[in-house]
Amino acid sequence: MPLFAVPPPEAARRDLAQVLAEGPFSRALSLAIDRSGLGLARLGSRLTAAGVPVSTTTLSYWRTGRTRPERPHSLRAVTVLEDVLGLPARSLTGLLSRPGHCGAPDPVGWERLWGPRNGVLPVLRSFDAADETSLLVLSLHEAVYVGADRCLARLRVREVVRAIEEPVQARVVALRGCAPGRPPRLVSTRYCRAVRTEVLAEPGFVISELVPARPLAVGEIAILEYEFEYTDDVPDTSYDRRFRHPVAEHLVEVHFAPEALPSACHAYRLDGPAGVEREVAAVPVAPETPALCFASEVGAGIRGLRWGWP
Repeated sequence: MPLFAVPPPEAARRDLAQVLAEGPFSRALSLAIDRSGLGLARLGSRLTAAGVPVSTTTLSYWRTGRTRPERPHSLRAVTVLEDVLGLPARSLTGLLSRPGHCGAPDPVGWERLWGPRNGVLPVLRSFDAADETSLLVLSLHEAVYVGADRCLARLRVREVVRAIEEPVQARVVALRGCAPGRPPRLVSTRYCRAVRTEVLAEPGFVISELVPARPLAVGEIAILEYEFEYTDDVPDTSYDRRFRHPVAEHLVEVHFAPEALPSACHAYRLDGPAGVEREVAAVPVAPETPALCFASEVGAGIRGLRWGWP
């Protein structure tokens, strides 16, 4: 049964029909909500009554494009929304499942990257932007610094991103320290700002949600720069980055203090944290120059560098 008493203007009807046919999902949901006359609180009540509760904050993020439904519970909620909003079956879910929707492939699960029993997973899932796809990472440049004590000292990151849906949502980044109880800390940002940071002291994690310094239009390019500082004093022999989405290019450079120059270094790829190292390649190490590893068209998974001393 329609949820509005007076038909909307013909132009609005045509706009909704076109967006339901072409996407994006966020725009279609927003127009459908406007047409229904229901507020987010009432929509939330309908979803709760149907057994698929969704917070008004999450509904707001879905309609503005800051996040999108990814998990089975969320997709069931979208199916209920189609009925509540008087839309044809699969009109919204079809936009989510369409190949190439939102301009980016579906991300791999956090479980694949961190392991199904990792204690960081519940905190990652608490970030509404953890399943983001509105920012497409075009280029990722990381600089890791190893001190004379052979401990990781700091990590500097520069990301070049393109907005593929608006409003632009956040980037969620997670970094693990080398010892329990001594997590890294976010010490600076440039061209972006942290809107939320969670520290998991015991497992040694820090998770930050970063947003661009200003709203971006669809197609616009931006730079995000941020720096973490390691706080533990445990020597480490590797650094890796975990990719949920493909990235056009990735460069990691490891700067060793002259007193801590390793005897060997190699790059590798993992499908998961318990996987076997693949695509192993020797990386030259020399005084006064960083160890470098560059890859293009990087797929989802784990990529890193490993080194050792005599």
